[in-house]
Amino acid sequence: MIIDSHTHVWSYPALLNARDHIKTTQDLISFRTRCPDLYDRTLHENPIDNSDQLVADMDEFGIDKAFVQARPGAVTNDQVAESVRRHPDRLFGLMRIGHDQEAAYEYLEDPGPVREAAGDDVRHCIEDLGMIGLGEIFIRALTAEVDPEKIAKDLVPMMDAVQKYNVPVQFPTAWTQFPGGLFYGNPLWADEVACRYPDVPIILTKMGRSLITYYEPCLTVAMRNGNVYFDVVGTNAEHLRHALDNLGSERILFGSDWSATWSCVREPAPLYTMRLKVLDDANCTKDERENILWKNAARLFKLDGLVN
Repeated sequence: MIIDSHTHVWSYPALLNARDHIKTTQDLISFRTRCPDLYDRTLHENPIDNSDQLVADMDEFGIDKAFVQARPGAVTNDQVAESVRRHPDRLFGLMRIGHDQEAAYEYLEDPGPVREAAGDDVRHCIEDLGMIGLGEIFIRALTAEVDPEKIAKDLVPMMDAVQKYNVPVQFPTAWTQFPGGLFYGNPLWADEVACRYPDVPIILTKMGRSLITYYEPCLTVAMRNGNVYFDVVGTNAEHLRHALDNLGSERILFGSDWSATWSCVREPAPLYTMRLKVLDDANCTKDERENILWKNAARLFKLDGLVN
């Protein structure tokens, strides 16, 4: 069993031939600046469902189930729920808040209305759309504060709703190929949030993306808060092994970051091959692999019938 806890669905017509422009991770990182015309088109085109491609890739690489969330831009949570309805045996939905700001060139000067509506957004996505948690919340979409206590205060409407429904939330770490907000990739601010909501599972996605500058704050926050988890997106074997030895395998999830652009990466290997190889290179034991590949996700997101 393999559960991919981190994918992004829906795309844009501008990205239909993205494999002509993206072959390596570096190609993807620089896509916005190398292909500004194509990138700008994604900000104005109507999104299209690419979940069939995701499921085809899952079949090719032996992935049983996946948690899907909106990609940055105009994709709505209702559209993500539509993808889940089309593939009910394979996909589970995660909601996002403020992700429409993430792809554009400017964040809201006053994101107050976004965070004030967060509670209603969470209710709608869980009660009406059947979503099972919150996907990556890019913090700049909800706050312009830089003090951890002020950030935590601004996140109260969202986090109170997350606590009410007892679902996990993902916070991204390290770099992003999208413009702005890089400051929040250092997750030290998340310590304050985790401390205030000790019963809410908080997943620091990408666990620093193989960069020591970001990995060490991830580890620090996780060591101080037992409700903090990682996913393996973009990490390396050394960091994974270090995290396993210090936190245990019960707090790390498998994820790929599959999307319309990441799915194009083929060098040095296809995306799923790269992500799974990290577990091999970290010399994961059988029990560690089972926890990372599916047990932790099934437990955290309460997937009935998969775990006791």
